Amino acid sequence: MELASVYGFEFTPTFIFFDAQGNELWRTIGNFDPQKVRDSLQ
Repeated sequence: MELASVYGFEFTPTFIFFDAQGNELWRTIGNFDPQKVRDSLQ
């Protein structure tokens, strides 16, 4: 909950994917697609 105000989310689970520089690439609420995570790592 401490990070909710920092990253601007209200619902859990909220998954936020960041790049190596700390920039948000995408976010999703609820379930997430494991393939999207794998694709983001490439």
